[in-house]
Amino acid sequence: MNISTGVEKIKKRKRLFSFFLVAMVTIYLLLGFLPNMHLFSSIGTSGDSSARDQTIKNVYALMTSSRDKLLNRDYQGALDDINKAIALSEDDIAELYLLRGNIHASINRYDSAIQDYTRALSLDPTLTEIYEIRGHLYYEKKDYENALKDYDKVLQHNPNNSEVLLARVNIYLSQESYNYALNDIKTLLEHEPENGSFYALLGDVHSALGNYDEAIDSYNSALNYLSNEDDKEKIYLALGNCSFNLEQYESAVEHYSKYLETANTNEKADMGEIYFHRGISHIQLAKYEEAVNDLSSAIELGYQPELSAFQRGLAYYMLEQYIEAISDLEIYVNAYPDNSDPWIYLALSYYNTEDYNKAITYFEKCINANLMPGESHYHLATIYLNRKQYNKAITHYTASANLNYQTDYSIFNRGVAYLNLNKIEQAKNDFQKVEKITANPDLKKSAKDAVNKLSKINIQENVKTQENVKIQENVKQNIQQNVQQQTTLQQ
Repeated sequence: MNISTGVEKIKKRKRLFSFFLVAMVTIYLLLGFLPNMHLFSSIGTSGDSSARDQTIKNVYALMTSSRDKLLNRDYQGALDDINKAIALSEDDIAELYLLRGNIHASINRYDSAIQDYTRALSLDPTLTEIYEIRGHLYYEKKDYENALKDYDKVLQHNPNNSEVLLARVNIYLSQESYNYALNDIKTLLEHEPENGSFYALLGDVHSALGNYDEAIDSYNSALNYLSNEDDKEKIYLALGNCSFNLEQYESAVEHYSKYLETANTNEKADMGEIYFHRGISHIQLAKYEEAVNDLSSAIELGYQPELSAFQRGLAYYMLEQYIEAISDLEIYVNAYPDNSDPWIYLALSYYNTEDYNKAITYFEKCINANLMPGESHYHLATIYLNRKQYNKAITHYTASANLNYQTDYSIFNRGVAYLNLNKIEQAKNDFQKVEKITANPDLKKSAKDAVNKLSKINIQENVKTQENVKIQENVKQNIQQNVQQQTTLQQ
């Protein structure tokens, strides 16, 4: 199964980081950590002659008032004051547009904020802090191309800016540029080598790339540093999925079990999927009763009920609970009548419950679909042999022998069919072939005995002598029990 679950986990984690970015911008704006805010802190205190100019005083007073209203969340008042300041100012001042951009950003007017930030940068290119906030606004608008340009400029000045690196990771994830994301996550880990969340994110990216071994290493590192049980529980799930994809089914069962045990089951929206995957893992480990239990849970939770029923049907089949297997497999067939996967198991289940008419239907479907044709021909032949439809039995045993399915048994049983049609020479030839090719000592003995006894029949005679009939019946009696045993063994 290709779970693509790594990609889904990344998308979920990406949304959480998106909320983090919004919160970070809000903190910048509301708590006063505004770019170059120190430029405003001493406004109105200068004693030089220019500061006495009433117009300039009014501009700075309006700026100060706008800033204070912004911090007090009086956004309309802040906007009114800064608009007055811009209209009153005789010069274009970068800080005026920077402050108005902050106000627009606070009330989610991203386009206006970006326009003001861009104007401020054009007036004063040294205001490099603007690139970070403008990049975040582009990010929120999903304008990733411009966001990346701004983030690249931030990282040119400060390559260790974790917030920007993290934001750029999220963009790369949204674009499925996983190799670029890997590079940034590794840089983040260089600065924070004990950050379990970064190791978890690294595992998610490796998983999305199909690098499941590397993903497992990253997830195990995450477990070493994560303390929150909810975070650990997600790692157990991720480890289970990676192990499943690597066909390491014992490890998959172990980690799926930890995931299912670690938290309130009502909070696990994906429990059905986990029971499904653990159930399949149990099938691969030949733990069929455990598989039935897990797949029953998956069905109860509504996770792909038809597919879950199909897998449970396989587990029932391996437990030789053929009636239950038929019930589940037919559910899948009713939903997907053209899917041939369950046909052979239905054919064999009907065969073993002696519902031969339905078994014939499914064996014939398998043959027409070229699905295990040798086995299908063999069992069809056996049904016809038991029904004394010897010509049909011969046809299908010939087909199974030609397909190299149980060649020795196919030829032996074909000999039995010939014998019942009184075709002594053909029967003897088949038994002789079996004697030469089989490695089964019991089958070899039966074939040899049949050849010896049939050789005593005078096939040149045109009439059935009493002696010939007696020998022929004796051969039939001696091999009939062996035929029944061998066909049963080959189900």
